[in-house]
Amino acid sequence: MRIWKEVVDGVEVEVMEFDDTVETVEKASRLSGYPRTLIVKTLLLKVGERYLVAVVRGDRRVDLNKAEKVFGKRVSLARPNEVRSILGVDVGAVTPISARVKSLQVVLDPAIATQEFVVCGGGSLNRLYQVRVQDLLNYLKPMLLDIFK
Repeated sequence: MRIWKEVVDGVEVEVMEFDDTVETVEKASRLSGYPRTLIVKTLLLKVGERYLVAVVRGDRRVDLNKAEKVFGKRVSLARPNEVRSILGVDVGAVTPISARVKSLQVVLDPAIATQEFVVCGGGSLNRLYQVRVQDLLNYLKPMLLDIFK
């Protein structure tokens, strides 16, 4: 693993680059040494005809029934081709620190807000970013909404 500091779209991160891929929470946890509770997934959801991004703690999942009640529309995970076309990267490489993510409505798992820092996707299949939660909140300006389980 190689580690260095970088500023990505105005946010200071610690970059962790691996020889292997880290496209799942399990692999990211195993290779980085961080527990699943400090790893976050950035998911593209389709809500009716529009898209939004959900940033969810690694040990939790989007509760589609809860989300449908909150939004009053059908909610589903975007398909891989939708992720590629809307966010510009493949599933497993999505990072919340992205102008494309920031341009959409973002819902953040309230369980993340209690952490000092989290580890998230780094924009490629073999990179993770460690980022301060406060910096992530300032960057994304998300809705804190519990549509997770």
